Amino acid sequence: MNRLRFITAALVTCGCACAQSAHAADKAPEAKETVVLQRAPVLQTDRELGMGIAEFPPNASKPRHKATGPELCYVLEGEVTVQIDGKAAHVYRAGESFALPANLVHVTKTGPSGAKVLASWVHTPGKPFNVPAPD
Repeated sequence: MNRLRFITAALVTCGCACAQSAHAADKAPEAKETVVLQRAPVLQTDRELGMGIAEFPPNASKPRHKATGPELCYVLEGEVTVQIDGKAAHVYRAGESFALPANLVHVTKTGPSGAKVLASWVHTPGKPFNVPAPD
């Protein structure tokens, strides 16, 4: 009887773990937080210039969002697909750069090798920079 309980418990545990893995596989991993390398005040404004490294795991996605300030990005490794609302998606590969004006709603995704991006931006300190955008 104890053996039957053990087998039943093992099957239930395995079933839960498999269901969780299948659910997790449906969702793309999210991009890691950008590592800020430097910040500098923009003279005679309340804004700040920032620079950092954004790392994206393979097949990662940064959901619909907008930045409250302009961004300039240079792809160091891998490739990044930027889908701007109302426009065709564009793929940027290592060695290429792209600029995004403030308040432009977009989605960022990576391919199977992930990506590393050097990013610079301007924003108001103390206020959020990336803001989720409604669907």
